[in-house]
Amino acid sequence: MNTTFRAAFACVCLLISCSVFAGDITTKPLRLSQGGTADKPAVFDGKGMVIDLGVDVTDHAWKKNGEVWTSSAPLSGAQPMAAGQFTGLFVDQVPITISRDGAAARAIPYSKGHRYAVPSALQPGQMGCTEAGLIYFRWPKGKVPGKGRVFAPPKAGTSCVTIDCSHIIVRNVTAVHAANDGFNIHGQLVGIRLENVRAPSNADEGISAHEEVRMDVDGAEIAWNGSFDAGVADVGKSTTNYKNCEVHDNVGAAFKFYGQSHSVTDTLIYKQTKDFNVAEGTKFKQERTARR
Repeated sequence: MNTTFRAAFACVCLLISCSVFAGDITTKPLRLSQGGTADKPAVFDGKGMVIDLGVDVTDHAWKKNGEVWTSSAPLSGAQPMAAGQFTGLFVDQVPITISRDGAAARAIPYSKGHRYAVPSALQPGQMGCTEAGLIYFRWPKGKVPGKGRVFAPPKAGTSCVTIDCSHIIVRNVTAVHAANDGFNIHGQLVGIRLENVRAPSNADEGISAHEEVRMDVDGAEIAWNGSFDAGVADVGKSTTNYKNCEVHDNVGAAFKFYGQSHSVTDTLIYKQTKDFNVAEGTKFKQERTARR
């Protein structure tokens, strides 16, 4: 990392740490549907707003068997039955991924993939669900059973921030514990810009643009998201550009790009099994991406 980039990145991190954690906390999703124009975009400044959709289930009457805990009753909004769901719990910031039993699901056609690894087969940081809707999980590495908060995401498919308008700037917002994406954008939308945002610990991606969305992201932390794809997944025919970002500790890659054109510049990536997953034929450029 060169000196100029290091100094600039440090400033971005300082801005994030000083502003994002200073605002109000809300447990309600945010939908933005009133945009502006290309010359005068609408601005939503969260001023440090934290949108936290997590359900704290730490004090639930868990049945504890060493590192494996099982709920004593179904957890409201936390039954990971949908085949597309990858994460159903968080211990502090760490996603607990759903471990499915593919062979069992194929043997029962009507199960729709709703078969899970038995508790004894779980690896650290994995979970499953009984037919009665009871959740069980094995505590992740680095976490001592009972020494962390346990969160369940809300109703399946719920994102923290949904943008469904063009020409809008969204800044100073943290999106955490969504059942879907932290920031979710669909449609033929243009002129979207995210500034100084955080998307940690969401059940799917932290940020995800779909269809023909055109979006720029300047200053973001995307971390500990539970999608097997990536912390950021921009797909369809989207066009996106990321700069001054910090991406780390996501279950999948740092970035997954399918679509028209994507770029990543002046960005720090670390604790990722893979940095980029780029589809064949997708235009992609990276400049001054650092790793540690």
